[in-house]
Amino acid sequence: MQNLPDGIPAETRAQLDQVFEWFNANVGKLESAYRELGVKFDKISQELEEKNQKLEASFREKERVENQLRSVLESLDSSVVMIDTEERITLFNPSAERIYALKAADALGQSYADFFADQADSHFPLIETLRHGKNQLGHEKYWKIGAGKPIGYTTSVVKNREGQVLGAVEISTDLTNIKQMQNQMQHAKTLAALGEMSATVAHEIRNPLAGIGGFAGLLERDLDGDDPRRALVKKIVQGVSSLNKIVSNLLVYTRHMELNVLRVDFVSWMEDILNYAEVEIDKDNKDIAIMRDYAFAKIEARIDPEKLQQVFLNLIFNAIQAIDGKGEITIKADLDEKDFLRVAVIDNGKGIPKDIQSKIFNPFFTTKEQGTGLGLAIVQRIVALHGGEIAVASRPGETRFEVRIDSRGSVHG
Repeated sequence: MQNLPDGIPAETRAQLDQVFEWFNANVGKLESAYRELGVKFDKISQELEEKNQKLEASFREKERVENQLRSVLESLDSSVVMIDTEERITLFNPSAERIYALKAADALGQSYADFFADQADSHFPLIETLRHGKNQLGHEKYWKIGAGKPIGYTTSVVKNREGQVLGAVEISTDLTNIKQMQNQMQHAKTLAALGEMSATVAHEIRNPLAGIGGFAGLLERDLDGDDPRRALVKKIVQGVSSLNKIVSNLLVYTRHMELNVLRVDFVSWMEDILNYAEVEIDKDNKDIAIMRDYAFAKIEARIDPEKLQQVFLNLIFNAIQAIDGKGEITIKADLDEKDFLRVAVIDNGKGIPKDIQSKIFNPFFTTKEQGTGLGLAIVQRIVALHGGEIAVASRPGETRFEVRIDSRGSVHG
């Protein structure tokens, strides 16, 4: 063996040669094993990198799905409320805040029954679904939210893939507008039936009334001026006139209306109406002042001048009749943020009792002895044809009728 010092016994040298031969043989094996381990390590590293990439992609997808689900829940017009198996609120989306007039921050983690106790009168469909495992589809509940609100709801038990119950969810919708539309549709059907009836009434009643009125007029003419029977005949004539007025108003209310929309200067147009009203006030020797409060000197609006004149004359003369003695009527006009024409008729009269304010627009509802109960019903119909609405707020000493008309495109100066 080379590089060994001299003087080493032959036997020792032979043993050392064997050791070096074994070492050289095993070094090769170690180098081969190391190279093989390196290959395996590279392979495992590559597989680990691929798995990390897949895991990261899966995490991103999960995050995307969660964000998408959150966006859907936040943008839904329907309320979504979820409770867990302990009946505590775990989900309360923005529409739930709007419909129930409550905050998600206050709701989450709270007992559902305790949180909604003031609204629900112990009727909790969501808890019933969780406890009994029975879904409820297309039901209604009427909860005390504000003045009261009809709510349509659907409830369902929530389970995971293994069938384990996680809680229950309720999807609900505010039915207030739908109920209003249903009432309007029913009202339209009633009007249609009333329209058919009014044509018959007009035909069957007007001809006899004309005869009665004519004969009463002849009778009055033939009686002496001091004859006490003339007063009775006058009452007949007045009764005939009143019946004719009822029939005429009924026809106006029920017949088909079409608007003849023109662009007018509303301020100038309203002044003509107010001037006429002031003349009538002077004729009746009433101490009533009409005040003007126009937001602009000129407001151009798209209206049917003839039909809308009927609206404001009715409101103004109602205001005059509501004032005993000295009083004041104020007319306010402006445009709101949507360019809707907004006009208020305000008087300081006796006011309208609270219990009848919701009835005053109903056909044939009246508190006046000589009233037909169709004046405000006709007013409401004309305003509705203009794409608007009319509202009343009244208390002793002040009544305010506010008319809001779709006159988009209106301009002022």
